[in-house]
Amino acid sequence: MDKGSKIIGINSRRKKLDDDTDMNGFEDWEDDYRLISKRDYKGLKRLRQEVAKSHPEDVYAQWRLGEAYILCKEYEKAIDYFTPLYRKNPDYGDIEYSILDALFALGKSERDFKWVSVPEVKRLNDEISDFCYDYLKGKRKARSLDDVYCQLIVEGYLTFSEEELLNHLIKDGRFEFQNDGGVHSTLLKVQRKSK
Repeated sequence: MDKGSKIIGINSRRKKLDDDTDMNGFEDWEDDYRLISKRDYKGLKRLRQEVAKSHPEDVYAQWRLGEAYILCKEYEKAIDYFTPLYRKNPDYGDIEYSILDALFALGKSERDFKWVSVPEVKRLNDEISDFCYDYLKGKRKARSLDDVYCQLIVEGYLTFSEEELLNHLIKDGRFEFQNDGGVHSTLLKVQRKSK
């Protein structure tokens, strides 16, 4: 590689870094974080509208605007906004999950939307208990509830929280629990069979 091509490589990386910062030197996520921390969802929506307008081909920027509608509890507007975006990007999982968030917030289900391919939706039932049991039964050490929950996230959209999962598994009776603090750090494992 000659000296000239190294300079071009550095300049293109510098350009990418410049694109991710605003005029004050802040990265894009910092303004979002500040507004979300203050629960200023209307301000977040305004910010994301500006970003989406200036980056109309950026699917991520468009999705983030739809998420702002959900945070502002504008669920119908979010679904209307996401529908054409989803049609153009049916494999974009964040868009699917955001549509599901809005549907469930309205008291609807996944059956109330015309999907290209219906996403996998997981509800608390015996299938979930069995999945957790199968995941934990081969483990020598207890696993955190966070770990188990993350394994479930890979399986599909979860309609329940970690706390709801914990309560469900407590009722199941096949698991042992150790809780030294918050719900998320609860350790669980399969009960040993009595000899």
